[in-house]
Amino acid sequence: MAAKPRGRDIYPFVKERPSMKLAITIIAILAAIFVLPAMGESAQFWSDQANGYFISGDFEKAAASYDKALELEPNNTVLWNNKGKALANLGSIEDAISCFDKSIAINSSNPESLNLKAIALSQGLNKYSEAIAIFDQILLANPSYFDAWIGKGMALANEGSLSGSLECFEKATQIRPQDPSAWNNKGVILRQMERYQEALNCFNKALTIDAANDPALQNKELTLQDLDQQPQATASQSTQDML
Repeated sequence: MAAKPRGRDIYPFVKERPSMKLAITIIAILAAIFVLPAMGESAQFWSDQANGYFISGDFEKAAASYDKALELEPNNTVLWNNKGKALANLGSIEDAISCFDKSIAINSSNPESLNLKAIALSQGLNKYSEAIAIFDQILLANPSYFDAWIGKGMALANEGSLSGSLECFEKATQIRPQDPSAWNNKGVILRQMERYQEALNCFNKALTIDAANDPALQNKELTLQDLDQQPQATASQSTQDML
């Protein structure tokens, strides 16, 4: 199977809290497509056309071309997932979920389809509880499914459960210790918890793996500012306590 080409880094689901960069990691899943193995000539033609449109950022034409391929391969879960991703990048979240549901109906145990639906529910519709239930379903079947730990951590963070989110990202770093996104996400949560030195360690770890990782670079800079301000805040509080 050919390598998976990536589309533009467009993240339509981002609903970030101030200074939270988690979506940069998770929504990348929705900005990548899967290349099909050889199929019938006509279906392959339309799939290749769609993949090209997707990579160039023309998601409307990509979705239309996936439709053409699906007319010939209606039970192909990869095509349904790719069409759903194209629609998600267009902001058509409900339609994207419908595509993921089609894929799930064909293969109910497909973790990729379930994960994509959960991401859309969480980051597209803010339906965090529904998304977490799906992530848990995936993780029950496969406790090492990295993307589900990332997705669940993001959903829990958006719900305000920082401790639960941190546990998810810690799991993710254990499963893929060389993935900078897992370390960056863990650092984001630690920073939200005002555990600045631990957060800085995570961002440094991410940058050791990928020195050009933009989210980690930005988050490291913000955390260094937090650490610079911390002594001032402590001194200010001590003065108030004395008054």
